[in-house]
Order: sequence, then structure tokens, then C-alpha cells
Amino acid sequence: MKYILWLLLLVSAQLLAKPVNNSLAFYYSAPMPLAEMTFYSRVVVQPELVTEHELNWFKERNIAVYAYLSIGESYNKSDYSLTTNPNWNSYISDLTSTQWQQQLNSSAVILKERGFSGLFLDTLDSYQLLDNARYDKSAQQAGLVSIIKDLSLVFQKQLVLNRGFELLPSLQNLATDLVAEGLFSHFNPLDNSYKLTSKNDQAWLTAQLKKAQSFGFNVQVIDYAKPDKRLVMAEKIIASGFSAWVTDGHLQTWGTSTISPVPRRVLIPYNSDLKPLIYSTVHLKLATLIEYLGYIPDYIDIAKRELPLVDPSLHAGIISWTNMGGFYSPSVINWLEASLGTVPQLVVGELPQSAKLLAALGVETLNSSPPGPYELNYLAPWLKGESSSSPAITKPYLLKLAPEATTLIDIKAADGSTVVQSAKTKYGAVIVAPWLIDTLPMEGSNWVIDPLTLLTKAMGLPTILAPDTTTESGRRMLTMHIDGDGFTSIAHFDGSPYAAEVIRDDIIKPYKLPITSSIIQADIEPGGIHAKHSKKLEKIARSIFELPYVEVASHTYSHPYFWTALSGRKEIDEEDTDYGFHLDVPGYDTISLEKEITGTINYINERLVPKGKKTVLMLWSGDATPGPDALKIARNAGVLNVNGGNTDVNSDNPSLSHISPIARPEGDLLYQIYAPILNENVYTNLWHGPYYGFKRLTETFEITEKPYRLKPYTIYYHFYSGEVPAGLDALKHNIDYVLQRPNTPVYLSHYAKIAKDFYFSALAKNSKGDWLFSSKNIRTLRIPSDFDIANISQSDGLLGVTQQGNYVHTIEGISRISFDHSQKNNTPYLASANVVIDTWQVNGAVSFKAWIPATLDLVNARSCQFISHMGKRYKGITRGKITHFKLPAGDFFGYLNCTGVAK
Repeated sequence: MKYILWLLLLVSAQLLAKPVNNSLAFYYSAPMPLAEMTFYSRVVVQPELVTEHELNWFKERNIAVYAYLSIGESYNKSDYSLTTNPNWNSYISDLTSTQWQQQLNSSAVILKERGFSGLFLDTLDSYQLLDNARYDKSAQQAGLVSIIKDLSLVFQKQLVLNRGFELLPSLQNLATDLVAEGLFSHFNPLDNSYKLTSKNDQAWLTAQLKKAQSFGFNVQVIDYAKPDKRLVMAEKIIASGFSAWVTDGHLQTWGTSTISPVPRRVLIPYNSDLKPLIYSTVHLKLATLIEYLGYIPDYIDIAKRELPLVDPSLHAGIISWTNMGGFYSPSVINWLEASLGTVPQLVVGELPQSAKLLAALGVETLNSSPPGPYELNYLAPWLKGESSSSPAITKPYLLKLAPEATTLIDIKAADGSTVVQSAKTKYGAVIVAPWLIDTLPMEGSNWVIDPLTLLTKAMGLPTILAPDTTTESGRRMLTMHIDGDGFTSIAHFDGSPYAAEVIRDDIIKPYKLPITSSIIQADIEPGGIHAKHSKKLEKIARSIFELPYVEVASHTYSHPYFWTALSGRKEIDEEDTDYGFHLDVPGYDTISLEKEITGTINYINERLVPKGKKTVLMLWSGDATPGPDALKIARNAGVLNVNGGNTDVNSDNPSLSHISPIARPEGDLLYQIYAPILNENVYTNLWHGPYYGFKRLTETFEITEKPYRLKPYTIYYHFYSGEVPAGLDALKHNIDYVLQRPNTPVYLSHYAKIAKDFYFSALAKNSKGDWLFSSKNIRTLRIPSDFDIANISQSDGLLGVTQQGNYVHTIEGISRISFDHSQKNNTPYLASANVVIDTWQVNGAVSFKAWIPATLDLVNARSCQFISHMGKRYKGITRGKITHFKLPAGDFFGYLNCTGVAK
């Protein structure tokens, strides 16, 4: 009975979990703004602009996708074209034509097969433009009704009509929604202008819309306005009794309904013909800080696609960083110039040959050439970075300050004159080389300037709430994963065990923490490198994979060393390598991506894992730089992927320039998720010693925690750490270090889902100033110090907030975060916990998995107690504002009762 009660509470919690936005969202451009679309349950798109994987992405999130279909017009002249529509340069179709009707029906069937949920039927009124003397409009109307009946059968009535008021009695029960444009404003396509709708036209259209509502249609209005005016207009439409969507006249920018989008995307053009993204400085160095601020680096490969229309509803800024003179083509310069004033810009490194652009960002070319040597004269104090000295100045850009600009860096020439090196204006900022990253032999790289203030105070990116990939339930995440290298190594311990046995018996089993373990197939399979011992090796692998806290991964078939060569980014001669291109596997001379990925996944699933388990991750080997083909194969195999990146920062050079971003995009929704922190190989001189060197991982933990938490705790290693006592001791040292501090243990796959979802999460604001957050997998928002502490009592979809107010915990779906403290924040809420919360409702259902004894800290919870589904009660101990709860390890299903008195 108690379990049934818990299930009922769980259902009620899920029903309350996701607020629904009733508006249809419209977007007729590409690529799809997928993250922002998650605020809506239905979206209308141009079907030719949506990819198969985008449709699958929508389906995974229960977002219904409606395809645009023009019923009354076509852009192609044909036998069923009657006349032209001069407003859109299109042809009005004969709705009585059997050929046209069949073509529309065939199109609908194809769209249904592709996975669309419904149709948006446009140009329903175009027949009214026909000459009454030449054409029988009643016959056209009958043809239109017949077409819509057929389409309604194909899509089970999931149709949205654009107007069609004259035929509403005949269309009742054939469609669910009706949309009309221009209630308060309308768009003139002839001159791309926006006009206010007259009062008489407003009254007429309102009457028609009310009539549509009386027939049972859901009614929405599409109006047009500039971005900063859209929310006000949407509220006006809603006040009139209709759902709203306010956008541009071509529906090619992201619009507004009851909420206004908070742009997160920073456009970053690059040219892969000059340098692949994976080797670009902006990706390797600056992207980490862009992401920390909550923004998405939106890389645009100008070698493969056109530069996009800059949409201030989606795009927060533009960063152009290149060290190559050939980057600035006329099209790039024209795009940057045209975007001035739309979003802030940051031009970094080499400068474009554009006096207009540079002047707008604060600099002009000097007419004279002041003589060297040069020395630093001024660097804005708030812009100073990590370097203790200024970089060598040999051939500086010879610039002066433009009108209405502020100097950020200037240098003094030998004649006493000043030369500007960085400046800012209302349009953004510019900073030239070498005032960015200074690299010294034996010391590594350092930021000359502060990259965070460069992005905020110089460029002008506003402070926003930041989707966070480091923290879960208010505590820093802990991930652990093992690459398969060294599985078969003989360890230097009594009995000469395999290193895999040492790791299993001394690390995996004793700690019982969630861990992801992998193997290299050719290392242990029959017929492989160690064929004579395969039976025992496979048995060891099974004994590891069967452990309840072990997650299964593949580390490829033959451990390719150079994925960058396999992807075609770089040519590598085998004679220049130390070990060839992969492990020396008998009879395996040419690398097959399918064998390395799909083949090894199948091998593990068929031979090594117990029933109920399967491979969930591909852990890249070697240089860990897979190209799109490898990433596609992994996606098609149904696994996540991790590894790569270069986060190995230590106290010798604690620079932010040695911390990698979260991931790297490869197009078509493909991402390589970087390992948060690198493995023992880089801490031990490529496993040449000292073998205790991996203890310095704790230095990385500390540097990536303060002043900015940039990475979760990650203990990533190989089986060969079990070869020697020093390697094993280093592992234990690192694990014990983390366990002595607040943390939340999670599987690597959990982190990988969160990491990828960073690029598919969205922010918005409503008219009250509340923030809204939409994400499938991210459950944490970092709250910058500019903000007050969130008021849980005034918010929706929040589990709680940390005592410091710097992290809020959300539930899956859409959360609303209020910073309004007009009402007291007296709701019981979670401050932090060492568990991932699956379900949470005060005086309702609660569930979570505790890998170790659970500790939960709640605020306003003196009267609360956790009650398991078996009736076991757990009371807390209150100290100050915090009530501390301790529950045993394992799965908890129950509820949080805050109506009694806890002692």
C-alpha cells in the first residue's frame, strides 16, 4: 500500500514538472534553434530545412514538429497555375485540379513518413485574389475543403490553418488550430516594412478569431515587431484572448510568445581550409571561458556554409579571432560590418582590412610609424591577466584611438608617442596580438589579459544565469573512468596478477563508486594479441563488468593512435611514429572505423556483459580527435562518446589557458565530449615516471575549483596504474582526496549527457523579470554574484539553492527562477546532497540513488522527515538554518513529509 502511495505521488510530481507553452513557435530558417525550441511543445518549420537527426532530437523531447505546406500557391509555374501573386512572386494554384490535389497529398504522406507530427497549411485564402469573372470561387472553395479533408486523414486532424475564415463551418473537426497574421501589426513584403493595423481591421480580425474559437479551434496570432518590442506586443495579443507569436516578417528570426529569449549563442567564424577548429586558439583557449559564462560558442565554418543572419534573439555576440591573414575575405568583412550595432563584437589577433569596422570598435591606423623599442604604457587594471610581465613587442600594430572609444592597452614608442593595442566602444572591442596569450619555453602559456573581463567588460556580453556541467545537487560531481590500456600488463605484486585484477580488487570493489570501465578488444579476444590467455582475460573483463557499480565502455578494437589522420585533418607517415598507427594485431593491417567502434561494441555486448547491461560509451584512444565519420558511427551504435581535450593544469603553471572547453561540435548534432580532466599518462611523463606523479591531480582539482569551478572532479586513468605500487597509491590518494570533500558521484555517461545538453539548453525571461530554464539533462544553474539568492517559494521547478546562493538545482523540463523577495522564502528546499535526485516534491514523492550513504542538507526543514516506501522514517538534525539528513546507500523511493515534527 505504501508503495502504491509513492507511485501516486510520483505521477502527480511528473504532471507538475513541465509547464506547457501553448503557443506554436514558427521558424523558417536553418539551422534550427533547437535549444530555444524546447520551451514549446509544438514548432512549425520549413520541412526541407530540417535534418533527420533534428527530427529525432525533437521526438526524444516530445516536441511535435509541424511542416509548412502551401495549399493555394507554388513558386513553380505548372499546368495547374492560374495566375501570379505579385506580393510574393508566386503562382496561385487551381484548387480543383486533381493533379495539384494529388501532389499535395503525396507531399503530406512523405512528410508523415519522415516523422512530422502535423502540417501548417498556408495560403488558404489565395484563391480570393482570382478574378471573379474568370474563375468560379465556389468551386475553388470546394476544392480547398476536399484537400484539407484528405490531409486531415493523413495527419489524424493535426493541422494548423492559416486563416480560411469563410470555410470554418466546413473545416470544423478537420484541424485543431487556426492562425492569423496582423492583428496589431503586419508586414509588407514589397518594401520589408512593418505597419500598424488599423482599428477597423483589428475589430474585423478579432471578430473572425472569436468565431474560430467558437468552432473549437485553438487560435493564435502572429504579429511582427523588432526584438525589443516583441514581448509587449505578445502580451497585448494574449490580453485579447489569443495565443501569440511575434517575430519578423519572413519568420527567419526567433520570436517571442509569453516569454522573451535570452540569447546564449556567440557566433565564431573560422575557416577549416586554413585551420581545423580543433587546432584553433579560439576553441582551445577562449571557448572554456565563453562556456563558463553560460554562452554557447557557435562556430561557423565559412569554408562549408554561408555566414548566418545575425539574430539578436538568438545571438549574444560575435568573436573573430584569427592569426592568419587570409581569413578576412570580403564576405567576412561585409558580414562583420553589417552586424555592427546588432550584437557586440570582439575582434582578436590579426585585424581585418576594414577602416569602418576597426573605427567602430575603437581604433584607426596611424599615418606615421613611431620608432621602437616599445614598452607597455597602459593596461586597464581590470583587464590584467595571469602574466607577470608584458609580452615581447617586436612588430606591433600601429594604431590610434578612434573617436568615442576607450583605451584598454597602449604602448609607448621610443619617441614618446603612444600606440593603441586594444580599445572598446559601444559596439564591442578589439585587441591585437601579442596581447592575448604569451607562451614561454618550459613554462607553457599564460593569459596576458583576463579572458573573462575581456568578454564581459570589454566586449560587453551581459551577465546571465549559466547552465552548469560541474555540479549536481549543489556539490561538485565526481566521475571516474578507465581506458583499457594495460589491462593485460603483469603487475609488480605478489602472484604477478594482471593489472586489471589489481584495479578490480584494490580500487573498483573496495570503493564501490560509480565507474566506467573499458577494454581494448584485440587485447583480450580469442585470436587477438594475447590469444593464448584470452579465456582468462575475458573472464576478468566479465568479473569487472558484472559489478553493479561498473558502467560498460569500449576503448576501440586496436587502439588507433592518430584519429586526426583517420579524419583527414593531418597526414602522418607511419615511419615517423613510435608504434605505428595502432596496436600490432595479427592480420589487422588497415584500420576499419566500423570494426573499431560498432564491432567492438557488439563484441562486448555479446561476450562480456551480463544480461541487462550493454555498452554505453565509446572512450576514444590515442590522440582522441575523432572526425565526423567516427562520431556518426558511434551515434548510430547508440553510445555516447568521451575523451580528448587538454585539461592538465597544475601548480607549476596554474593558467586558465590549459583548461579545455566542454566539447567540440562536428556538425549535424555531432559532438565530441572532452574528458573533463586528463589521465595519469600526462602526470607521469607518459608513464615513464615518476609513477606517483598522478597525485598532482589534486592540484588540478584545486585550480579548476577556485576562483572558478570549471570542471567536475574527474579521476581518469588506465589499467596500467595497477602495474606498480606507486601508481596504485596515487589512485587511492586522489579518490580519498575527493571523498573527504563534498561531492556527488555519477557515471561518466551521466556527465556526457549533461555536457552535450549544455549546447541544447535555453534561457528566457517573462514579463515579471523571472528567468526560465529549459534542459533535458542539466539540473544545475550557476548564479553569478551580480544576482540575489533565488527565492524558492516564488519559483517553479526548483529543488533548492546552495547556502551561498551560487547554484540552484532544477528538475527536468522547464524551471522558473524568481529573485523576487517580496514574499518570504520559507519553503523547505534542498541546499545540497551527494545524490542525483530523480524525483523531488515537498510533501510528495522523492527518489534517488545513493552510491554511498546519502547526506542531504535542507533549509526550512526542521519539521521534515524522509519516509521510504517501506515506511522507514529518517529524521534530520538541525544546526542553524540547515537540517542534515543521513540515509543508507542504495535506491530510495519514498516521500518527503514536512507536516510533522522532526526531532
